[in-house]
Amino acid sequence: VQTKSPDEKAAIVHISRDGKVASFNPAADFIAFPGGAKKFAIRFDPQTKRYWSLASIVLDRYRDKDPGRVRNTLALTTSSNLLHWEVRCILLHHPDSTRHGFQYVDWQFDGEDIIAGCRTAFDDAHGGAHNQHDANFLTFHRFANFRRLTMADSVPSR
Repeated sequence: VQTKSPDEKAAIVHISRDGKVASFNPAADFIAFPGGAKKFAIRFDPQTKRYWSLASIVLDRYRDKDPGRVRNTLALTTSSNLLHWEVRCILLHHPDSTRHGFQYVDWQFDGEDIIAGCRTAFDDAHGGAHNQHDANFLTFHRFANFRRLTMADSVPSR
């Protein structure tokens, strides 16, 4: 999994101490963030002192596509400082990036687990989703023992 792709970025916005001014330096404040081309949520875990995110990443074999439209792989990502990110585990994947997607995930810590709601484009009895973005399901997931997950625990993503 490539994690420093130029098309997967997010930006750090600085807020003044009084909260009245936001600033952004385009020369320094873009960071390589796996899944940064789509909506994501980042949460701080006091237990590990790390930041965690569930993000729709773009695997290397889909790099020739528009990164904002590739949503067929959901990954658990983590960082100690919000600047350098690693993909810890591939949680959901479908090989077809045209009509399958896991996106707009919101989630919470639940003890040793992460619970998540995901807008999902997937196969159904009516021909499936129109495309990867126009989801036909809202799915609930529990990712058990998330802090211990590694790439070895990933779902197949061939």
